[in-house]
Amino acid sequence: MDWSRTKTIFILAFLLLNTFLLQQMVEQQSQSELNVRAQNSTEEELNAKNITVTDDLPAERDEISHIVGESIDIEEEVSRQAGEENVSTLDSNFVEVTLQNTYAVSGEADIQNFLDQQVWNGSEYAIEEINEEEGQVLLNQVYEDKTTVTYDENPLVLFLNDDNEIESYIQSYMEFEEGGEQKDMLSTYGAIDRLLTENILSNNDEVNEVELRYYSLFAPEGSNQVMAPMYRMEVNGESEYLVNAIGGTVRTLQEVSDDSGPVENPSGNTNQNEGSGGENNGENEENSGNQEQ
Repeated sequence: MDWSRTKTIFILAFLLLNTFLLQQMVEQQSQSELNVRAQNSTEEELNAKNITVTDDLPAERDEISHIVGESIDIEEEVSRQAGEENVSTLDSNFVEVTLQNTYAVSGEADIQNFLDQQVWNGSEYAIEEINEEEGQVLLNQVYEDKTTVTYDENPLVLFLNDDNEIESYIQSYMEFEEGGEQKDMLSTYGAIDRLLTENILSNNDEVNEVELRYYSLFAPEGSNQVMAPMYRMEVNGESEYLVNAIGGTVRTLQEVSDDSGPVENPSGNTNQNEGSGGENNGENEENSGNQEQ
């Protein structure tokens, strides 16, 4: 074996690796400097227009991907949790649970206790809306501490009677995994800058909330739903906007929502729940083809 030649090859390979790593470091540093300059520029414009932004902003990260949620059959698991005699299957995705003893709630803390104590994997759901008029609590599933919003129905709906007691609920469940390659993620201030560019923000406005969520893109194909990372932003305590965290597309929840009624109680026991089904948050249908992949 020609050791001299082998040593030369190793040295060249080592130099090439060092050169590659140095280039990566320089590129990352340059991108970081660009992000800082962009944020400073956005902050200057916000200050000039007297626009305030909440301090509670999502943690920054460089890359992010879409996720894919797959609906799974949970009848067996829920039956073990709630008792087989209290569980019925509505379709391939949803089960209904009727409580033998109603559960009184007076606020979110009581609802959270109910989830922890009586709902299978209840800690993986977050309250989206408490509709006192219709006697419903709508919840979305959480993935890595981020709320996911499905294309159609909320995956968990609690039904309350006139005494503000939970008497039944319907539940579905998804298993999530990352879908596709990681892509450059729009920073929080980059998303705010998109609102400035679209002339959505004006003098003396206030950005009250900024939250990173995952929203479904299209109608489900079988049991799978693709979800895109989106910044949900609330402006002046009323208007809500979605900014695609990968492509930067901006939508309002109002323009993409369907105005369907509350979820229908399958049992029909609660007199509040007589609206049409398939409700979900006005946010759901929003992503149907609206967001960039």
